[in-house]
Amino acid sequence: MLKEKIESYISGIDATFGISIKHLGTNEEVHLQGDRYFQTASVVKVPILAALYDAVYKGRIDIKERIVLQKEDRIPGSGVFQEMDAGISPTIKDLAMMMIIVSDNMATDKLLTMVDSQTVQDYMRTIGLEHIHVKHSIWELLSLCAGIGPTEYSDEMFNQIINTLIAGHYDRDSIVFQETTENNVSTTRDMNRLMEKIARGEIFSKACCTDIREILLRQQYTQRIPGLLPRGTKVANKTGSLGTVYNDTGIVYLPDQKGEFVITVFSVGKTLDYEGNEPIARIAKIAFDYFLEGAAG
Repeated sequence: MLKEKIESYISGIDATFGISIKHLGTNEEVHLQGDRYFQTASVVKVPILAALYDAVYKGRIDIKERIVLQKEDRIPGSGVFQEMDAGISPTIKDLAMMMIIVSDNMATDKLLTMVDSQTVQDYMRTIGLEHIHVKHSIWELLSLCAGIGPTEYSDEMFNQIINTLIAGHYDRDSIVFQETTENNVSTTRDMNRLMEKIARGEIFSKACCTDIREILLRQQYTQRIPGLLPRGTKVANKTGSLGTVYNDTGIVYLPDQKGEFVITVFSVGKTLDYEGNEPIARIAKIAFDYFLEGAAG
C-alpha cells in the first residue's frame, strides 16, 4: 500500500525519482528505483561525517583540534565560513557541525583533507555499502558543474564558478550529471542503509552514532523530509541540491512509540522549472502517515 501511494503521487511529477524507505521496528521497506545511481550532491556529506567519526573514535583524529581557515580554503556555494575573515580557527567538530546543518562547502573540503574522498569510499566498503561512490571534493564538483574542469583555487576561479552557477549555466554534459561510478553517486538503497546503521548504532559504536545523530538532528534545512511533518517531529537529515537535483536522506522519529523510519529520496527534474522541495516533503508525509496509522503491522 505504501509503495502504491507513493507511485500514485509521483506519477504526475516531471522528474525521475529514487526512493527507499524502511521502518526500523517492523523492517517493512519500500524501494522505487532503489538500485539506480543518482548524483548525491551534498548528501555526500553524510558518508564523510561517518568516516570522520569512525576516525575520531579510533583515535586518529582529535575532534577538539582547531583548524585555521585561510582565504584559499574558500569554496563557492552553501555555507557561512566563506563569508568570514580568513584566519578563524574552528574545531574539527565545528567543521563537522557546519558541514551538516548549513551544508558548509568550505568546512566539507577542509574535512576532506583529513579523510579524503578515497578514504570515505573505502570506509563505505568496509561497512558493506558497495554503491556509495565518492570521487570529487566540493570544489571539484562545482568546477565541473561550471564547465571549468579541475583547477587550483584562485580568487578569479572562485568568482567565475559562483557567478556561472548563480546564472544557472550548468554544464549538462559534465560527468557530474552522469550515472557513472566515476562520480559522487549513490543508490537510495545504500544511502538508506547508511542512515539505518547510524540509527541503530552500527557506525563504530553506539556512542559514535549518538554523536553523529546529534549533529544531523540540528539540521537547519527543513523544507524537505521534515517540511510537512507535524511541528516538533524529530528528524535527523541531510539535504543535497545541484541544478535540478533535489535530494534528502534522514531518520524520522514517530510519536506514540511507533518507532522510527529511515527515508532517502533522490530526484532529478526533467526541466529547469523543477522545484524538488515539495515532492520530497509529500513523500515523507505519506510514509509518516502510513507508519503512524499502524499499517506497518
